[in-house]
Amino acid sequence: MHPIEAELLEIVKGGRDCKLEDLGGIEMLAPAARSLGNTPMMPELLHPLVLEWSNAKGADRDIHKGILHDLLEVATTDFILLEAIDILEHHRPLPDDGDECFFMLFLEKAAIGDHSLSGLSRGAALDGAFRWASDNRRWQLRLLDFFLGLAPSDDTEFLRRTAKIVGVAYSHWRDKELVEVLNKLAQLEAVRPEAAFELGMAALAEAMDRADSTAAATAFREARDWFGECDAVSEHRPEASLYIDGLDLLISFHSGAASTSLGTVSARVQQHAFELHAWSGGSGPPWLGIRQAEAACWSALASAVAGLAGSLDEPSWWEPAAVIEEGLLSVYSAGRSILRRDQYGGVEAMLRPRIRASVAMQAGQAHQVRMWLQQNTSHQWATETRDLIAQIDAYIEQSGSRENPSEAASERTSLAAIIARSSIPEEQRNVVLDVVANAVSLQLSNLTKAEVDVIERCCKEARNHTDYSANTNGARLFDTVLLWLVRFIFNRLELTKGDDPTGAYLFERTDGSLPHEDALQQDFFRWVATYAAASDLESTNIASGRADIRLRSGPERLVVEVKREEKDCSFDTLFKSYAAQTTDYQNVSIRLGVLLVLDLATPNREGTPHLTSLFEIRHVRRHSESQSRLILIVKVPGRRKRPSDLTKLAKANRP
Repeated sequence: MHPIEAELLEIVKGGRDCKLEDLGGIEMLAPAARSLGNTPMMPELLHPLVLEWSNAKGADRDIHKGILHDLLEVATTDFILLEAIDILEHHRPLPDDGDECFFMLFLEKAAIGDHSLSGLSRGAALDGAFRWASDNRRWQLRLLDFFLGLAPSDDTEFLRRTAKIVGVAYSHWRDKELVEVLNKLAQLEAVRPEAAFELGMAALAEAMDRADSTAAATAFREARDWFGECDAVSEHRPEASLYIDGLDLLISFHSGAASTSLGTVSARVQQHAFELHAWSGGSGPPWLGIRQAEAACWSALASAVAGLAGSLDEPSWWEPAAVIEEGLLSVYSAGRSILRRDQYGGVEAMLRPRIRASVAMQAGQAHQVRMWLQQNTSHQWATETRDLIAQIDAYIEQSGSRENPSEAASERTSLAAIIARSSIPEEQRNVVLDVVANAVSLQLSNLTKAEVDVIERCCKEARNHTDYSANTNGARLFDTVLLWLVRFIFNRLELTKGDDPTGAYLFERTDGSLPHEDALQQDFFRWVATYAAASDLESTNIASGRADIRLRSGPERLVVEVKREEKDCSFDTLFKSYAAQTTDYQNVSIRLGVLLVLDLATPNREGTPHLTSLFEIRHVRRHSESQSRLILIVKVPGRRKRPSDLTKLAKANRP
């Protein structure tokens, strides 16, 4: 035993913290490093070395790094390497270029093929390289090149561990070449169980991203086949069995299997989850913990789906809130609520059709869902519930069912249902439906991502207001004004004076004069009156004054107040200056309104603002009123310059 190793052993036995001076300092460690690198006590040196490396100065920093490099370079035992990697990862980022140095060292050790390192030790080194590359694309590409160069004749144990790392890498990086590597490894009989399982996980990841139910079902079946292959060529693997039964349950639910059979499969999934937890015992590298958590989520999904299937068999629910919140909506949004994904995809594509159809066919269930939404408009799943109700309405209309409770009137219905309830003669409705559907389709296909983002952001805020969520006319008015304001701003940001002289008021004038707000008022009125019937300009007798533009729906009205601002057009200033007047038009109808402002305060020396920066919603809470009033503030950039004029201005200002 090396004297330094013996001293280190005594320090550990005594329960003391190791300090380098206790071992003679770095001067003594430097020449001894290569003798200590493969000793069981080597990892105990790493913690004090890294700490002193961080605080060292000058040439001492290179000495510390050199000692660490020598210790790890000569290490050949797998458990020593794994412990050392855990310790170094805890201290990342390492000083100087330490992370680059040790990533390359781990990769070089993994590539050693002369039998001086066992397959287990090379697998440990590859584990270290994979951890270091998790957030560095350049290192990921180096690893990808290493994976693509794997030889089928390499050490079997090393290839097994590599297959696992390649599979996890694909779930994070999504490089298609990694699937090719797994397919190559799956041809090797000794490696096939691990490679087949990882191919199943890769197919599962692809299936989760599919939005179409047919494509999702195909991908889920492919994943299930790979898990089945893994199970067939290896001893009992609870993880593979869990996914086999979990996917069988998902596919069976989508195919309409009886709830009793789903309960049986779900029980098997829970048993596999228990076995997996007992089998893994929380051991393994940190990146495997994500896999174990994912398996637990699939176990929870199986239980939730089987439970919901039983609830869907009932005509109505004894405790509807519990069933809707903990079962129906949780499964309807399973990707986010159970599987902890940040978007919807294949799982919802498999689950939602049966849920929609089942609830639509049970008038009692549909009624309870509608009533729940009326009482929970701000719930985290309110948006998903609105989608579910809209799909229920569409299903009922397509199937010709009359079982549609009157509560549906407060929810969004299909275009066909809206036209059916209108005063248009029955013999003309189909023609009108085709025309309106084409017009709406054209509008939707031409909406830019920026316009959609503005609409979504404003609607999410408005949905929290009762005059939107619980008032059909209020929602209709707000949505109409919002859509055509977004389209109006889009149009006015795109136009030139040559294309549309009526928009000349938005550009700088040669004499320096500024337009009146009437120009914006008349411009927007011409625009919105084309799309929204019953729009008034300069209405009187509203809150004892004159309102600029008024829109009506049934007994409700919404007022658009138009202003111009020459000094400060920030949203805060506009709110302070004009909120009181804007909200005063909300005394007897919906507490929703619009402030439309011509921005003459910003000379646009850097160009015109982006559409998404021109919309903001604010709330006004008046004394003694329990419900706030809502204002949508929209700015229309004025004093604009032509793009060519911006270039001239920039050149004139160059030093």
